[in-house]
Amino acid sequence: MRLCYLSRADYRRKTDPEVIAALEDEFGPFYLLPEGGGNELAVRGCAEVPAEIGLDFDIICCPCGTGATLAGIAAGLGSGQRAIGFAALKGAEFLDRDVAYLQHSAFGERSINWHIEYQFHSGGFARRDAELDEFVADFARRHQLSLDWVYVAKMLHGVFSLARQGAFAPGSRVVVVITGGPL
Repeated sequence: MRLCYLSRADYRRKTDPEVIAALEDEFGPFYLLPEGGGNELAVRGCAEVPAEIGLDFDIICCPCGTGATLAGIAAGLGSGQRAIGFAALKGAEFLDRDVAYLQHSAFGERSINWHIEYQFHSGGFARRDAELDEFVADFARRHQLSLDWVYVAKMLHGVFSLARQGAFAPGSRVVVVITGGPL
Protein backbone atom coordinates (compact mmCIF):
# COMPACT_ATOMS: atom_id res chain seq x y z
CA MET A 1 0.00 0.00 0.00
CA ARG A 2 1.11 3.51 -0.67
CA LEU A 3 -0.55 6.22 1.38
CA CYS A 4 -0.94 9.61 -0.24
CA TYR A 5 -2.71 12.73 0.86
CA LEU A 6 -5.30 14.81 -0.93
CA SER A 7 -5.63 18.53 -0.47
CA ARG A 8 -8.75 19.67 1.34
CA ALA A 9 -10.18 20.91 -1.97
CA ASP A 10 -9.51 17.56 -3.71
CA TYR A 11 -10.93 15.66 -0.76
CA ARG A 12 -14.21 17.55 -1.13
CA ARG A 13 -14.20 16.41 -4.77
CA LYS A 14 -13.03 12.85 -4.03
CA THR A 15 -15.78 11.23 -6.11
CA ASP A 16 -15.45 13.53 -9.12
CA PRO A 17 -14.30 11.64 -12.24
CA GLU A 18 -11.45 14.11 -12.88
CA VAL A 19 -9.99 13.57 -9.38
CA ILE A 20 -10.20 9.80 -9.80
CA ALA A 21 -8.68 10.03 -13.29
CA ALA A 22 -5.77 12.09 -11.91
CA LEU A 23 -5.14 9.40 -9.28
CA GLU A 24 -5.20 6.71 -11.95
CA ASP A 25 -2.76 8.73 -14.07
CA GLU A 26 -0.41 8.95 -11.09
CA PHE A 27 -0.73 5.40 -9.72
CA GLY A 28 -2.09 3.29 -12.56
CA PRO A 29 -5.20 1.10 -12.38
CA PHE A 30 -6.55 0.66 -8.86
CA TYR A 31 -9.64 -0.41 -6.95
CA LEU A 32 -11.18 2.58 -5.19
CA LEU A 33 -12.52 1.83 -1.73
CA PRO A 34 -15.00 4.58 -0.98
CA GLU A 35 -14.90 6.43 2.31
CA GLY A 36 -16.50 4.32 5.02
CA GLY A 37 -16.53 1.32 2.70
CA GLY A 38 -19.83 2.61 1.34
CA ASN A 39 -20.36 0.49 -1.74
CA GLU A 40 -22.48 -2.47 -2.86
CA LEU A 41 -19.92 -5.05 -1.72
CA ALA A 42 -19.75 -3.58 1.78
CA VAL A 43 -23.53 -3.40 2.05
CA ARG A 44 -23.86 -7.03 0.97
CA GLY A 45 -21.24 -8.03 3.54
CA CYS A 46 -23.01 -6.16 6.33
CA ALA A 47 -26.28 -7.90 5.39
CA GLU A 48 -24.72 -11.07 6.78
CA VAL A 49 -24.22 -9.59 10.27
CA PRO A 50 -27.72 -10.31 11.67
CA ALA A 51 -27.47 -14.01 10.80
CA GLU A 52 -24.21 -14.25 12.74
CA ILE A 53 -25.80 -13.08 15.99
CA GLY A 54 -26.47 -16.16 18.05
CA LEU A 55 -29.55 -14.95 19.90
CA ASP A 56 -32.99 -13.63 19.13
CA PHE A 57 -33.35 -9.86 19.07
CA ASP A 58 -35.90 -7.24 18.11
CA ILE A 59 -33.72 -4.21 17.45
CA ILE A 60 -30.16 -3.85 16.25
CA CYS A 61 -28.28 -0.56 16.58
CA CYS A 62 -25.16 0.67 14.83
CA PRO A 63 -23.21 3.90 14.41
CA CYS A 64 -23.61 5.77 11.10
CA GLY A 65 -20.93 7.61 9.18
CA THR A 66 -21.67 6.78 5.54
CA GLY A 67 -24.70 4.59 6.29
CA ALA A 68 -23.28 1.49 4.59
CA THR A 69 -23.31 -0.63 7.75
CA LEU A 70 -26.92 0.31 8.50
CA ALA A 71 -27.97 -0.29 4.88
CA GLY A 72 -26.59 -3.82 4.95
CA ILE A 73 -27.67 -4.77 8.44
CA ALA A 74 -31.24 -3.63 7.82
CA ALA A 75 -31.35 -5.62 4.57
CA GLY A 76 -30.30 -8.76 6.44
CA LEU A 77 -32.96 -8.57 9.15
CA GLY A 78 -35.76 -11.05 9.61
CA SER A 79 -39.45 -10.34 9.83
CA GLY A 80 -40.36 -8.09 12.74
CA GLN A 81 -36.80 -6.96 13.39
CA ARG A 82 -35.67 -3.37 12.90
CA ALA A 83 -32.45 -1.41 12.81
CA ILE A 84 -31.55 1.97 14.25
CA GLY A 85 -28.56 3.94 13.07
CA PHE A 86 -26.98 6.69 15.15
CA ALA A 87 -25.47 9.51 13.10
CA ALA A 88 -22.01 10.60 14.19
CA LEU A 89 -22.25 13.77 12.11
CA LYS A 90 -24.21 16.94 12.73
CA GLY A 91 -26.64 17.81 9.95
CA ALA A 92 -26.44 14.31 8.49
CA GLU A 93 -30.06 14.03 7.37
CA PHE A 94 -28.69 13.16 3.91
CA LEU A 95 -28.02 9.70 5.37
CA ASP A 96 -31.68 8.70 4.87
CA ARG A 97 -31.22 9.18 1.13
CA ASP A 98 -27.77 7.54 1.13
CA VAL A 99 -28.89 4.42 3.03
CA ALA A 100 -31.87 4.00 0.70
CA TYR A 101 -29.58 4.44 -2.33
CA LEU A 102 -27.04 1.90 -1.00
CA GLN A 103 -29.78 -0.65 -0.38
CA HIS A 104 -31.27 -0.12 -3.81
CA SER A 105 -27.84 -0.41 -5.45
CA ALA A 106 -27.00 -3.63 -3.62
CA PHE A 107 -30.39 -5.36 -3.55
CA GLY A 108 -32.65 -3.57 -6.03
CA GLU A 109 -34.95 -2.21 -3.33
CA ARG A 110 -35.03 -0.26 -0.08
CA SER A 111 -36.23 -1.88 3.12
CA ILE A 112 -38.49 0.03 5.53
CA ASN A 113 -37.26 -1.60 8.74
CA TRP A 114 -34.75 1.10 9.75
CA HIS A 115 -34.41 4.68 10.81
CA ILE A 116 -31.64 7.02 11.92
CA GLU A 117 -31.37 8.99 15.15
CA TYR A 118 -29.77 12.36 14.52
CA GLN A 119 -29.65 13.97 17.97
CA PHE A 120 -26.70 12.09 19.53
CA HIS A 121 -23.81 13.53 17.48
CA SER A 122 -22.40 15.54 20.44
CA GLY A 123 -21.58 18.54 18.27
CA GLY A 124 -20.51 16.83 15.04
CA PHE A 125 -18.07 14.37 13.58
CA ALA A 126 -15.02 13.76 15.77
CA ARG A 127 -16.44 16.19 18.33
CA ARG A 128 -17.57 15.51 21.83
CA ASP A 129 -19.22 17.38 24.62
CA ALA A 130 -19.27 17.13 28.41
CA GLU A 131 -22.32 14.87 28.37
CA LEU A 132 -20.62 12.34 26.07
CA ASP A 133 -17.36 12.53 28.07
CA GLU A 134 -19.29 11.78 31.26
CA PHE A 135 -21.08 8.86 29.59
CA VAL A 136 -17.76 7.41 28.35
CA ALA A 137 -16.16 7.77 31.80
CA ASP A 138 -19.18 6.23 33.57
CA PHE A 139 -19.29 3.36 31.08
CA ALA A 140 -15.58 2.67 31.67
CA ARG A 141 -16.09 2.70 35.46
CA ARG A 142 -19.08 0.36 35.31
CA HIS A 143 -17.89 -2.07 32.63
CA GLN A 144 -14.10 -1.67 32.46
CA LEU A 145 -14.43 -0.95 28.73
CA SER A 146 -13.05 2.07 26.89
CA LEU A 147 -15.30 3.33 24.12
CA ASP A 148 -14.44 4.97 20.81
CA TRP A 149 -16.14 8.34 21.25
CA VAL A 150 -16.22 9.22 17.52
CA TYR A 151 -18.80 6.53 16.66
CA VAL A 152 -19.48 3.84 19.26
CA ALA A 153 -19.90 5.98 22.37
CA LYS A 154 -22.35 8.26 20.55
CA MET A 155 -24.42 5.24 19.55
CA LEU A 156 -24.37 3.70 23.04
CA HIS A 157 -25.21 7.06 24.63
CA GLY A 158 -28.15 7.24 22.24
CA VAL A 159 -29.31 3.70 23.02
CA PHE A 160 -29.18 4.32 26.77
CA SER A 161 -30.96 7.67 26.37
CA LEU A 162 -33.72 6.16 24.26
CA ALA A 163 -34.14 3.33 26.76
CA ARG A 164 -34.52 5.86 29.60
CA GLN A 165 -37.12 7.71 27.51
CA GLY A 166 -39.13 4.51 27.02
CA ALA A 167 -38.51 4.34 23.27
CA PHE A 168 -38.16 0.56 23.38
CA ALA A 169 -41.16 -1.58 24.24
CA PRO A 170 -40.83 -3.45 27.55
CA GLY A 171 -39.08 -6.76 26.98
CA SER A 172 -37.42 -5.64 23.74
CA ARG A 173 -34.13 -7.35 23.03
CA VAL A 174 -31.67 -4.76 21.74
CA VAL A 175 -28.31 -5.63 20.16
CA VAL A 176 -25.59 -3.08 19.45
CA VAL A 177 -22.90 -3.43 16.80
CA ILE A 178 -19.47 -2.26 17.91
CA THR A 179 -17.79 -1.10 14.72
CA GLY A 180 -14.34 -0.40 16.13
CA GLY A 181 -12.27 1.51 18.58
CA PRO A 182 -10.71 0.58 21.88
CA LEU A 183 -12.49 -1.89 24.11
